[in-house]
Amino acid sequence: MPNPCFEFFEVVAEELSREESRVLTRNDLQLDDEHSALLDDLKQHTRATTSEDAITQAVIILGAHFLSKGSQLPFTYDNATGRFTALDRDYLTFVSQISNIRSLGKKGREFELSVLDRLKVRAMGSLHRVGHPRQTRRTKKQFNTYLKKLGFNGKVLIGQEKDGGFDILWLLPIGTVPHQPIVCVQCKNAAFDIGEADKSCGPCSRSLAQHTGLQNQVHVPCVLFNDYISPEFLTKKQLQFVPLGLSDLIQLTTPITMKAI
Repeated sequence: MPNPCFEFFEVVAEELSREESRVLTRNDLQLDDEHSALLDDLKQHTRATTSEDAITQAVIILGAHFLSKGSQLPFTYDNATGRFTALDRDYLTFVSQISNIRSLGKKGREFELSVLDRLKVRAMGSLHRVGHPRQTRRTKKQFNTYLKKLGFNGKVLIGQEKDGGFDILWLLPIGTVPHQPIVCVQCKNAAFDIGEADKSCGPCSRSLAQHTGLQNQVHVPCVLFNDYISPEFLTKKQLQFVPLGLSDLIQLTTPITMKAI
């Protein structure tokens, strides 16, 4: 998480998940050694001279980030009083809980299920959590039979594969199976790592190639990290996947735009 604004965001989210509105002082924002340098990092990042100005600038930066995601900052901030007030407490609670399991190796399934639950506030169509380990349809035969209903040929899992590079499949509400496009969301319970994302795309691409009605390139592979995706640390080269983060799971508030040119 190279941008300290997002570390600051998670501190605020944790506080507002406990209390809907509260004043956060410098001491509140430096509760332990983990966040001891946060305000100094914020001042350097925003080029502010005081902690108060750094917080104000961080809120502005975060507001612009969430606006770019089709939503709004899930809290308000009064710089005159230092008071933060939750606007979307469900999302703030989600961020607080999910950030606390980041990079914990045995929490991958919990992360996937939490992502699935949040995707429903943004998605239309149908969502299918098919990652390993599964609650039901644990065998290859059961898995392949299930995916046949989504337009696959029954040969997604072969050999020792556990989920064929699939975690969550989102069937878009256009077309008809097997001519219905799929967004494949790979979940990574870790900070953004382009190398790890690239590794996921091979198995996912091979599995998508087993779809019967649409060519591989029609579907959309995504990799969602327990992190925040900001432009400054993304490569300028083309990617083979759509990079996603926690801010892509906030509820949309910006109305759809229609333009005829």
